[in-house]
Amino acid sequence: MARVEIFGGVCGFTTIIRASLEQKRMVQLEVESECPNWQKVQGQLKRVDAYKELFGKLHEGEVYRLSSPFIPHPACLVPAGIMKAVEVAAGLALPRDGFIRVTG
Repeated sequence: MARVEIFGGVCGFTTIIRASLEQKRMVQLEVESECPNWQKVQGQLKRVDAYKELFGKLHEGEVYRLSSPFIPHPACLVPAGIMKAVEVAAGLALPRDGFIRVTG
């Protein structure tokens, strides 16, 4: 199982992703978010094929397809966090932190 915690930055919202391998390639997702936009997505995004998400075209995966109608901010960090959770749950990456540092 993978758990990813995403702090969105200036929006102030935190989103928790839990991902677990169900079958060989299928990953079960649980999205819990303070963001009202992600709350609209969390009930729809429940199960994905890890290989299709991670090795397909970005705009064709379920994560981006299901979230794009509800998420008005293209720089939102949550989709990348979901993809990382899927990758770790499927055994395709080690559970290591990544980060974005913004200065200005």
